[in-house]
Amino acid sequence: MKAFSRYVILLVVLFLSGSGNYLLYAQQNVKELETDKKRIEQEIAYTNKLLEETTQSKEMTFEQLLVLRSRISKRANLLATIQKQLLQVESQISRSTREIERLEKERKALRREYARMIEIAYQNRGSYNKLIFLFSANDFNQAFQRLKYLQQYAAFRRNQIEKIEEANEKIKAELLLLDQEQKKQKALLDEERREQTVLQTEQQNVDQSVKTLAQKEKQLRKTIQQKEKEAQQLQRTIERIIAEEVRRASESKTEKVPREDRLMELTPEELTLSNAFAGNKGKLPWPTERGIIASRYGSHPHPVLKKVTIKNNGLDIATQKGASARAVFDGVVVSTNTITASNIAVIIRHGDYFTVYTNLDEVFVKRGDKVKTKDLIGRIHTDKSSGKTMVHFELWKGRQIVDPAIWLAR
Repeated sequence: MKAFSRYVILLVVLFLSGSGNYLLYAQQNVKELETDKKRIEQEIAYTNKLLEETTQSKEMTFEQLLVLRSRISKRANLLATIQKQLLQVESQISRSTREIERLEKERKALRREYARMIEIAYQNRGSYNKLIFLFSANDFNQAFQRLKYLQQYAAFRRNQIEKIEEANEKIKAELLLLDQEQKKQKALLDEERREQTVLQTEQQNVDQSVKTLAQKEKQLRKTIQQKEKEAQQLQRTIERIIAEEVRRASESKTEKVPREDRLMELTPEELTLSNAFAGNKGKLPWPTERGIIASRYGSHPHPVLKKVTIKNNGLDIATQKGASARAVFDGVVVSTNTITASNIAVIIRHGDYFTVYTNLDEVFVKRGDKVKTKDLIGRIHTDKSSGKTMVHFELWKGRQIVDPAIWLAR
C-alpha cells in the first residue's frame, strides 16, 4: 500500500510541475517577437509617410527609389518576424499536443488505480468486515495502526478523486490553449500570405522604377558627379577644420593629457568627454528624432546605373518635412560652414571625435557653442522638386572616417 501511495504521489508531482520553465521562456520569446513586429510595422508606416512627401511630382526620383528600397527591406524584416512567430506557434502547438497526450495517459492511470480501489472496497464492503479487521488485531497497538490505515485509505481515495478532477481541468486548459494557438497560427498564415503578396508587388514597383530611372541615365550621371563634387568639397572642409583643431591643440595649454595614439593633446575635461563618447558606441541617439536610413556608409553599386559605384562617407537619413537635426552627444561646435546655397554643414567636436551634419538650410548654433545630447542644431533642407528631406551624417575619429551606423542606437 505504501509503495502504491508513493507511486501515485510521484505521478501527481510530475503532473503539477509540468514544464513551467519552458512556458516562461516561450512567453518571453513571443513578447519579444510581438515587440519587434510592432516596431517594424511602425517603421513601414513612417516610410509610407515619407513616400507621400516625396511623390509630389508624377516623375520617379532617385530619392523615391531609395525610400522604396528601404521599405522593401523593412517589409522583408516584417515577413521574417511573422515566420519566426509561426515557428514559435507551431512549437507551442506541438508542445501542447504532447502535453495533452501525457495528461491523458496519467488520467487513465489514475482512473485504473481508482477503479482497483473501488473494486477492492466493494469486495470488502460493510462495517462488519472493518470491525473484524480491527478486532482481529493481536494487541491495542496493532488495532490502532489498522485504524490509521483505514483512515489513510479513505483519505487517499478522496485524494485520487481530486487528482482525477485536476487532470480533467488541466486537459481542458491545454485543449483551450491548443485551440487558441491553432487560431493564432491561421491568422499568422493569412498575414504571411498577405505580406508575401505586398512584398512581391512592391518589388515589381521598384523594378519598374529602376527601368524608368534608367531612361534618365544622362541626368543621373550628372547628379552623381554633382554629389561627388559636394562630397569632396565637404571632405576638404572637414580635413581643414580638423587640421586647424590640431594646430590649436598643439598650442600651449595649462593642462594636457598626452597619449601616443591621440591625434590631439586633450585637457582633462576634453579627455573625459572623448572617453564618454567612445563609451557610448552603439548607444548614441540618432541625429534626427525620427527617420530611416536611405543610404548607408561605404561603396555600393548604383541601384540603377550598371558598372557605377557610389561612395558614401556617412549615412543619408530621410525624415519628414520641417524636421531638425540634433547633436548625438555633448560637444563643442567647431564650424557652421556653407557648402552650397541650401546646404550648411555643422561640425561638432567631442574630444578626439567629430560629428558632421549636412544638408541644413538653417542653423541654430555658432562656432564655440557648447551643445548637449539631442540639442537641436539646425533645420534640415527639403528639396522643392522631389519633396525629399534628408540629412547627411558623418562620424570621424580624428582624420579617419568611420561607419556611423555602428555608433548609433538601433
